[in-house]
Amino acid sequence: MPRKKELSEDLRAEIVDLHKAGKGYKVIARTLDIHHSTVRNIVHKWRRFNTVATLPRSGRPTKTTAKRKLSEEAGHGSTEPKDVKRGNSNHKKACHVSAETADKRRGDSDHETLLGRDNGVCSDGNTDTYSSDSDEDEDPRASHLSAGIAETRGGDPDHEMHRGETSSASSADETTEDDWTEQVFNGEKKIYAGSSVTMGALLLLLLAFIMRHGLSKAATKDLLQLLNFIVPGCVPKSLRFLKKHSTDYNGKTEIHFYCPRCTNYLGVDPGHECGVCQQSLNRKGLILKAYYFLVMPLEIQLRNLLARVHSKLGKHFTRDASFSDVTTGNDYKSERQDGSITLTFNCDGSPVFRSSKYSIWPILCTINELPYVERCKNVLLHTLWFGRGKPRVQSFLTPFINELQKLSTAGFCWKDENGSEHRNTVTAKICTCDAVARAMVQNFEPFNKEFGCGFCYHKGEMVVKGRGFTRVYPIQMDGCDLRHMPETVQLAELVMGNSYDQSQMGVKGPSLLLLLPSFDIIKGFIPDYMHCFCLGVVRQFVNLWFDPRYASKDFHLTVEHLNDLDKALCEIQPPNEVSQSPRRLSERMHWKASEWRAFALLYSPVILRNVLPALYYKHWMLLPCALHVLLSQFASQDELNCAELCLVQFVAQIPSLYGLEHCSYDCHLLTHLTESVRNWGLLWANSAFVFEDMNSRLVQMYSGTQSVSLQIFRNFFSYEKIIRQGGAALQDASTEIKDFFCSMTSCDVTTKSLNHIGEDLVTLGSGSQRFLTPREIAALQKNDTLSWCQPHRDGVTEYKRCVYKNILVTTLDYSGTIKRNNSVLETSSCIAVVESLVVVPKPCSCEGRPGCSCREVIFFCKQLQRLTRQPTIHDTQINTNVAKFLVKVRSSNELCAVTCKDIVSKCFMIEHVGQLYVMKMPVLETH
Repeated sequence: MPRKKELSEDLRAEIVDLHKAGKGYKVIARTLDIHHSTVRNIVHKWRRFNTVATLPRSGRPTKTTAKRKLSEEAGHGSTEPKDVKRGNSNHKKACHVSAETADKRRGDSDHETLLGRDNGVCSDGNTDTYSSDSDEDEDPRASHLSAGIAETRGGDPDHEMHRGETSSASSADETTEDDWTEQVFNGEKKIYAGSSVTMGALLLLLLAFIMRHGLSKAATKDLLQLLNFIVPGCVPKSLRFLKKHSTDYNGKTEIHFYCPRCTNYLGVDPGHECGVCQQSLNRKGLILKAYYFLVMPLEIQLRNLLARVHSKLGKHFTRDASFSDVTTGNDYKSERQDGSITLTFNCDGSPVFRSSKYSIWPILCTINELPYVERCKNVLLHTLWFGRGKPRVQSFLTPFINELQKLSTAGFCWKDENGSEHRNTVTAKICTCDAVARAMVQNFEPFNKEFGCGFCYHKGEMVVKGRGFTRVYPIQMDGCDLRHMPETVQLAELVMGNSYDQSQMGVKGPSLLLLLPSFDIIKGFIPDYMHCFCLGVVRQFVNLWFDPRYASKDFHLTVEHLNDLDKALCEIQPPNEVSQSPRRLSERMHWKASEWRAFALLYSPVILRNVLPALYYKHWMLLPCALHVLLSQFASQDELNCAELCLVQFVAQIPSLYGLEHCSYDCHLLTHLTESVRNWGLLWANSAFVFEDMNSRLVQMYSGTQSVSLQIFRNFFSYEKIIRQGGAALQDASTEIKDFFCSMTSCDVTTKSLNHIGEDLVTLGSGSQRFLTPREIAALQKNDTLSWCQPHRDGVTEYKRCVYKNILVTTLDYSGTIKRNNSVLETSSCIAVVESLVVVPKPCSCEGRPGCSCREVIFFCKQLQRLTRQPTIHDTQINTNVAKFLVKVRSSNELCAVTCKDIVSKCFMIEHVGQLYVMKMPVLETH
């Protein structure tokens, strides 16, 4: 017969559906007019038994009965008194609700182990505790947080749900499956007779597929079942092998706590009371209410990473007396020590949900001694904070600083692939973040206050803008002194010693980063060009041109101009270095930083030429002229000086052309870019693009709203483990499998099916055999360095694509099929378009032997002839042509033959109003 006052099954199902949508208990209770304890019990029942149906009253063993039965079956029945085993009755009454909730919520020993086996979440009589269940503090993640932790430590909810009802002998099947997966990962067993795919390779590919596409648990289960339908027994039927083989950070992740009242840092052991505000504390309560953040020690990550990439340390592309990567910066070279590893770190926040203020704040690191492409592939995640708003700097940075204090003095040991042991010290040298985060960690005033610049003592001034006021930073004619660390420390001590309420010269007090070994709190920060240039100045002025409030100004552009620019942008075919295809200017509200950068550096010098008034176009060209230098592969000291003059002149002319109110802080930061390049290398070497890309990946590594930080941490390090396993598990796999794995993981730990011609040159795709045409033979004969080539006797192998020093080069006909033009090159003799590329065998004594690499790639190119009349925009203030990076050319049918040694750089070609323009490609993307 039905139970008294029982809710209908449809109503219970609706409660579960609202809970799945991320609603809290009290929100559901108010929505359906049901007591919140009833909602909690129904949700707990659904989690434990995966049903909302009425269960039979008798014959259902309780958790205590099940445990006692297991103990009796094992012959270990206990005779201890009840109050010794479970605590006294007073404590039991005080914590009954919390303990019962925790038992219903999980009931697993792994969760109890992680929480320190606390007896329950109790307030100890303090009414201001975090364990109270109030509407304001209710966190929808808290109810599932302990489940997420248990899952990361090996627990499976599908098994947890029946753990209290299962005897110890019932785990035999699970143990068998674990042993089976362990065996196939290391074995050579095929998925079926005659197949070339081993079960270990299939499992690894399956893990990579799940990680890349972010499959949910339900989707993963369905995929496993589908694969077993196709080939029975090819993969396990449950998710236990994923828990065991997808990650190996169990037991290494550190949980650091902070006080819920004053956000004071508590460490890994919070204790029972906060030492600052005397708030009562409880480990389990802090976890349930998410007053913690996760840390993965750098030493563990560096040891694993260096074992893989140690051979690439110091392999930077350099040129004498030129600035390039981080290692060419003056500050880097002056402080470099043998046997040390230096880091660039980032600590910006990224929003997680569009409808709330929750965000993640990771601390990401890259190794400066790795080449640019390699360090972009190997970003380290040290700290991950998740919550409302911003973290408190004192709590957030403490674990990072503590570990670097240890690594900078004692160092750490690691072994390479050959088993040789090495010892290195580690220091952090560069920090890159936006202006808001930079002021927060420096403990300086923000940019909209007096002395808001963290690099100099520019006071700024308040001016009227629209209906309000704004702080501007115009060029000071008498100059402005730069900040230095010793003066900053003195100002911070002055603020603390005299207990001033106001800051001193923009310094609010000592920063925690003063404790970071070998880190300069002024020079260690850089004015990142992604934020100040791409998302700052470029977006500011483009929006200003089309702002209807300035329709009467000379710089205003009309709707007709906007339509013409949209049409011109849609016709552009950029190279692969520009990740996003050009979008219309009318859609600029949705543009990303890389799109603003491409518009400013590549598109605007041509398409704005006859649109923007001449005076304003000349002023605008100062920007791309300077940034083409600061983003080049190499730059001399004279080129840096010229770029600095261009940026200073650009900022100096803003008040007279646009008005003083538009001389923003982002414009002021342009004047500090060149000094940053002298200290730490060119702008691409330490920009925030690689960290922002990683942040965007991190926010995609979770599903739902529960246990976000745990999901991200688990998925991030699962990805790292999959890459490490790839080299061993796929060593004997086919090239197709290796290519598929590399495409899913974006790594090269396995040898892909590439045709390596040399150390820095590979051809892509399958080549085709043919003989050279008479026109190509004639081009060969014009090049004296290719006199050895006699292709009329032997055929050549033709390819459509190749990669030389991380630069993709394709033939012109291949570029036309993908709407990307990667065929324009600047060679030592001319600018040319690649018509075809062939591989020719070189005369050698090892010809015909396996592994012979005595081959040469020859590019047959159509020359682009420079016109006599080139674009010239002479700026008398700096005495230079600010359009010198722009080359006007015309097509020709003259064919030339060049080799890789003749390639100077890759170029971007744009056609506008029947005219062809070419410019060198700046260093933009990581691939």
